[in-house]
Amino acid sequence: MTYPYLPYAITELYCLAFAVTVLFRLNSSMGTEHEVQQLRNMIYSFAGMLVFDILWALTEDALLQPPRLLNAFINALAIAAITCGCYFWYKYIEDRLHFMSAKNRTLNTLVAVPLLTVCALDLLSIFTGWMFIIDEQNHYRDMPLFTLQGIVNYFYLLIPTIYSVRAAIRAPSRQERAEARTYSLYMVAPLLSGLLESVFPYVPLLALNIFLIILILFLMIQSMQVNTDALTGLNNRRRLGQYLEERLTRASAERPILLFIMDINNFKQINDEYGHLEGDSALRAFSAVLRETAGRYYAFIARYGGDEFCLVMDAAGHAPEQIAGEIRASLQKTRIDTDHAQSYSLTVSVGSTVCDGTERGPDAVLAEADRALYRNKKEWHAQNP
Repeated sequence: MTYPYLPYAITELYCLAFAVTVLFRLNSSMGTEHEVQQLRNMIYSFAGMLVFDILWALTEDALLQPPRLLNAFINALAIAAITCGCYFWYKYIEDRLHFMSAKNRTLNTLVAVPLLTVCALDLLSIFTGWMFIIDEQNHYRDMPLFTLQGIVNYFYLLIPTIYSVRAAIRAPSRQERAEARTYSLYMVAPLLSGLLESVFPYVPLLALNIFLIILILFLMIQSMQVNTDALTGLNNRRRLGQYLEERLTRASAERPILLFIMDINNFKQINDEYGHLEGDSALRAFSAVLRETAGRYYAFIARYGGDEFCLVMDAAGHAPEQIAGEIRASLQKTRIDTDHAQSYSLTVSVGSTVCDGTERGPDAVLAEADRALYRNKKEWHAQNP
């Protein structure tokens, strides 16, 4: 007796083992806490799909013979897990590329509606047969309404692809463009699988393609860590130097750039009064504010060192005082809770310089902005003795 789906199940078992390995290696230095959680959710969904798909394959070969109701339940969870994975991919790219919907509750609710709808239909199909049926021989069969599942899945893949392509075009640095291009390729996996599965029915093409993308994504994030500050998830000083070298060669009187250096006022006092863990929380809170600003202006941000941060952006149409004012206003609204039943907000001193294509290297530009920061810091201390 032959078992055509047994190699299928074994291949997916290896994919499951590799996915779990990647899952355990994800850590908070690979992005913001929310980004890493969305990645974890996506891999959880992929792992769930694999588990239930393995059970389906073994059932198709009659190596397992679950009752029809249980078989239907297994298949409902398998196809629902695929849609969940697509949804969490959408949410990850939404966070990573700063979609407009990321902070909009109404849009977030609307985006979740298709997921909830198809998951409900999948579970109802156990009894109704709307999306799929389990036939008399205990085999799975798609029904016409299953097309809706495919439409929803591709919706969650298409929107991030469009945003990724746009980000790849607009990104100010080579690294950011490469990252966005990688995201835009994610949709290739399900497209290839859909085209080839009918040709190779005994090869788990979807599982292999999804795992390949997860592996590429994981390796890309790991390589980016060389240029990433572990605490805040921002670019580090090394990456800042590389980025400035790239941008300064393209700066001109028609396309000047703005460089800001900022540091947190009385940061030492936060560490002394609340402890260094609270100081870390303050740095992350400031980083979150800078991310919001960077999202609005397509700016580059980096942790320069300690409590000093840099922001680089196109200067056309933007006054340095306007940008600094927005950052200060956002910080004023950001209340940081502590374990000491107190909360506080942060203030920053800001120095800036405009780079218009004159022959200056990164060190000279940073030094000029740093002198402006020192003057602003001195003014702040004079007003807050």
